[in-house]
Amino acid sequence: MRRLFFLLLSLAPFLFTACFESHSDELSRKVAELKATRDSLARIEVDLYRNRYHGLSLFSDTVKAGEGLFQVMQRIGVDENQRRQIVLALEDSVELSNLRVGEVFHIAQNGNGDVQVFRYAPNPATVHLLFRNPYTRAFEYKRIDKPLERRQSVFSGVLEDGSTLNGTLLKAGIPLRMAGTVSAILQCKIPFRNARAGDHFKVMLEESFFQDTLWISGTVLYAEFEGRVVGHHEAFFYEDPDPKSTYNAYYTASGEALIYDGLRYPLDRLHITSPFGYRIHPITGRYTLHNGIDYGSPYGAPVYAVAEGKVVTSGYDEFSGNKIAIKHSDNSTSWYLHLSARLVNAGAKVSPHQMIGRVGTTGRSTGPHLHFGFTDANGRWINPLSKVMIATPKLSGDRLLRLQAQIKEIRSELRKTEKQMPRGSGASANIRVNSRTVHKVHGRR
Repeated sequence: MRRLFFLLLSLAPFLFTACFESHSDELSRKVAELKATRDSLARIEVDLYRNRYHGLSLFSDTVKAGEGLFQVMQRIGVDENQRRQIVLALEDSVELSNLRVGEVFHIAQNGNGDVQVFRYAPNPATVHLLFRNPYTRAFEYKRIDKPLERRQSVFSGVLEDGSTLNGTLLKAGIPLRMAGTVSAILQCKIPFRNARAGDHFKVMLEESFFQDTLWISGTVLYAEFEGRVVGHHEAFFYEDPDPKSTYNAYYTASGEALIYDGLRYPLDRLHITSPFGYRIHPITGRYTLHNGIDYGSPYGAPVYAVAEGKVVTSGYDEFSGNKIAIKHSDNSTSWYLHLSARLVNAGAKVSPHQMIGRVGTTGRSTGPHLHFGFTDANGRWINPLSKVMIATPKLSGDRLLRLQAQIKEIRSELRKTEKQMPRGSGASANIRVNSRTVHKVHGRR
C-alpha cells in the first residue's frame, strides 16, 4: 500500500497534465525530453481511461446546469460519505460556488469503490488534486499552478460623439467583465450623463496567459477619466496580503472606497463554501433551499454587523447553533448562524462593522463557518450577494500606507508600459494601446 501511495504521488503531476512548461532556448533539449515523456505518459492515461492501472479505475463527468460538485459525484457513483469527504477537503481551498457548466471532475477508484485521487481543473493552468492517504484514510489537498505569462496593457483615448465609456472600452478589445469594472468604479465619482466628446480616459490592465495565448485572468489596476465638465478622477486597485481580504477593492489616492454606499462585510475575508439556492445538504443529503451563504472562516474569527440596526434575536437552537438576527431601517433582517460566541443581546442597538460574535461550528454544522442570510421586509429569504457590500468607506492606518506604496508602484508600471511601441485598437483611431510582458509567473496574481 505504501508503494502504491508514493507511486501515485510521483506519477500524478504527469498523469493529470501538470507537466512543467519551459520556453527558454537553453533548455530546449530538456523540453524535448519532457515532451517525449509527456507523450509516453499520455498513452498511460489513455490506458487508465480504457481500463485499469495498478488496480485503479478512472471516471469523469461534467457539471450541468444547476449542479454542484455533490450532484456530479453522485452521478459518477461516489457514495454519500465519500462525496461529503471530498467537499469538506476542498471547501477551504476551492471556490465551489463558482463552478461553470461543462467543467470536468475526474476520480480514480480502487476495486472497492474507494476514491483514491480526485482532480478538478477550473482552467488549463490550475489543477486541484486530492490524494487519499493510505494510513489516515483522509484526503490530502495539493494545488498545481502551471507557468503563466503576465502582461500589462494601457488603453488610452477620447470619447467620440454619441459614444459611452463602456461601449468604447468594449470596442477597444477590453473583456466585458473588466470594461464593466472600469465603468462601475468611475461612476461612483463621475455623472457620465455630463461626459462629453473629447473627454480623455486611460485604463491599465494586468492579464495572465497560459502558453502565450490562452487568457486565464485579468485585473484592472488603474483607471483615469478627465472631462471638461466632470473634472479629473483616478482609481487604483488595492491588494491586502490576504488574497481573500474584503479590503481588496478600488480606492482613490486618498483611500476613499470607490463604491456607492453599501453594507459592510460580515467578515474580514471571504471564501464562499456554499452559495445561496437549492443544494444537497452536506449532512442530511436532502435537496433543499440553502437560504443564505456559507463563508468558510477560522474558528473564533470576528463577525460584524453589516449595517446599523436592532438585535431582534440572540439565542441558540439545535440547527442554527448560536444565532443573531439584526433588523435594519428598511425592515430587512440580517442573520448570523453557527457562532461560537454571541457578543450582543436581543434589544441592543448596533452600528455598522460592530463586532457581534465569533465564527464557530455550533448546531448542525460540518466545520467552522458563518452562515449569513438576509430576509426582506416581507420575511422572504433573498440572496445576500444581491446586496452591495464594502469593507470600509475609507482606508486608514497600515492599509492606507500600503495603498500609497502600491500607487507608487502602479504609476511606475504605467510609465514603463506607456513607453512601449503603441498600436491601434482596431476599433478607433482615437484609442491607443501600449503593452508589455512583465515576466513569467506561477499561478494567479
